[in-house]
Amino acid sequence: MPRPGTKATLVTVARQANVSVATASKVLNGRSGVGPATRDRVQQVMTDLGYRPTTARVTLPGLQTKRIAVAFSGFDQAMYSGQMLHSILANARDDQLQIMVSMEDPSEPLPDNRANAWARALLGGGCQGAVFITCELTRAQLDAINRIDLPVVAVDSYSLLTVGTVTVGAANFTGGMAVAQHLIELGHTRIGVISGEMRSTFAAERAHGSLAAMLDAALPNPQELMREGHFSYESGLDLGGELLDLPQPPTAIIANCDVCAWGVMQAARRRGLRVPEDLSVTGFDGTRLAGWSTPPLTTVVQPLPEIARMALRVITNMIDGHPPDSPRIQLATRLVVGGTTAPPAKR
Repeated sequence: MPRPGTKATLVTVARQANVSVATASKVLNGRSGVGPATRDRVQQVMTDLGYRPTTARVTLPGLQTKRIAVAFSGFDQAMYSGQMLHSILANARDDQLQIMVSMEDPSEPLPDNRANAWARALLGGGCQGAVFITCELTRAQLDAINRIDLPVVAVDSYSLLTVGTVTVGAANFTGGMAVAQHLIELGHTRIGVISGEMRSTFAAERAHGSLAAMLDAALPNPQELMREGHFSYESGLDLGGELLDLPQPPTAIIANCDVCAWGVMQAARRRGLRVPEDLSVTGFDGTRLAGWSTPPLTTVVQPLPEIARMALRVITNMIDGHPPDSPRIQLATRLVVGGTTAPPAKR
């Protein structure tokens, strides 16, 4: 065991696991040629000793860089994930960081009995820190991360995060409020809201921001026009249709992501409604879909490149032993008015 106050080295790990340093290095870097039992033993020793590599070599001679795991819940139709990944990789290239990209399956949460092995695998791949984007981690996974003392930054996380986990994202509440205020200023009084799953903090903040603006304007029963769905085209199509089929349908619908807004516009077209003449529609995220819609979508833009840059800056500082000034970092959103919003039609 290392002396108190000293950091475990790869030599210490190898000695404790009764393997060669070469074998421990293979496990660290995720290379083949190591049996499953041996690999598990070395990873367990890394966990027990609190071992974390200080540097990870890349192919350029003489260059050393940090290695960071970046995990997504998936690559959705909204292009949010694709644009975020592009921004992550562009910033990593500029800062000479090595990125290990993976996907967590949101439909199949990891069983508790596999959480420790999952966390050890992050270290086994030479990872020094991790950024989780729109991921839903179990309590066991979060506890396992804490046990190995792995620096973590979460972007738009679905999880109830433990104390000490740093979050980076957009000012979702103020974005939701701004888009509702825009519709209210146009004269709308019946405004529908289609949110993402409210168990996620960022989805709830967007919906609550819009609701706060409507309550402040004393709109009648705004909650009766709120629907909880998913960040998907299908939610916009189905729940938008549900709202439009009400005896007194809304004259505007706030969709809390751009692809959901596309679904709402399709639901309107199927019912012979024109956007924005008969129905105003808004989105959220400011992805390329907003500019590709016809007419261009009114949307709340969250600064995805800046969020990616900030997440990488925070995680690299944490790896170097410098915690952020705040565990919750939010970047400003801005409302971009396109062609999908207008005053309500006179009836």
